Amino acid sequence: MTTNTYHGEEIVLALGFFDGVHLGHRALLEETKRIGQQLNCKTGVMTFKEHPLELIFPNYTPWLITSNAEKESMIRNYGVDFVFLNPFTEKLMKLTPEKFIADYLLKKYNVKVVVVGFNYNFGYKGAGTTDTLKELGKKYGFEVEILPPFIINTHSVSSTFIRELISCGQVDEVKTFLGRNYALSGIVVQGKGLGHQFGIPTANIKLAKKLILPNTGVYYTHVHYREKCFNGLTNLGFNPTFEKHPFSIETYIYDFDEDIYNREITIEFIKKIRDEIKFESIDDLIDQIKMDIVCIRRDFIE
Repeated sequence: MTTNTYHGEEIVLALGFFDGVHLGHRALLEETKRIGQQLNCKTGVMTFKEHPLELIFPNYTPWLITSNAEKESMIRNYGVDFVFLNPFTEKLMKLTPEKFIADYLLKKYNVKVVVVGFNYNFGYKGAGTTDTLKELGKKYGFEVEILPPFIINTHSVSSTFIRELISCGQVDEVKTFLGRNYALSGIVVQGKGLGHQFGIPTANIKLAKKLILPNTGVYYTHVHYREKCFNGLTNLGFNPTFEKHPFSIETYIYDFDEDIYNREITIEFIKKIRDEIKFESIDDLIDQIKMDIVCIRRDFIE
């Protein structure tokens, strides 16, 4: 059972940003739990609320796979005792690798073993490497466990690689590395109502946080609402048929007729169907959407 209250017990602590909590991260969590059981120690993950690049190079900050709430919930579900989701501050950013360990990590936690991935960096300008960590472990009296790259289909599993797959629309490949389909949650908001006018009502969602999105186009999706799962057709894009149309995430939900405005739904991306197209007329657009609906029902549902 996980808990939020840490009382300074000896702990096996995994370090990293854990965006997406992908299969490589899961291997790290499993190793953390294994060592904790072996040593009869508590286990935990220390990560950050903000991606470090938000402070270091804001323009290079990646759009994330998971929100903080999703990340924390997923890590907890893997059965570690503690999840420490800490703020990444300017003061913290400027600590040397040794000061990060001695004046930050070891003052907050009674560390018995630190578990990290092979490419873990820490301290000012990322100067601390896994070799630095091992040296500091010897100096300050904690063990260091370094996991090798987690390879699937010749690819080293990483959040960066998974973000690339998502942003290229290769959503059907994501599950192999993420361990689940990519999904977005958001509140259903009022759109322009064009779908209703043409007998194709759609749910428009507003995201609570900046998250990585698949590229523009039409996707076969699963829509989760109130613990039920429905088939969906989701369009991401600017709808170039209409001038100055804002970017939107619109989903047609099959065999569904409920008022879900201001409700949260989760859209799980299964496969990209086609790219976004600019049509000569609204009638052509509507004809294509109706054809997409029929094709998805034929190819995926029936």
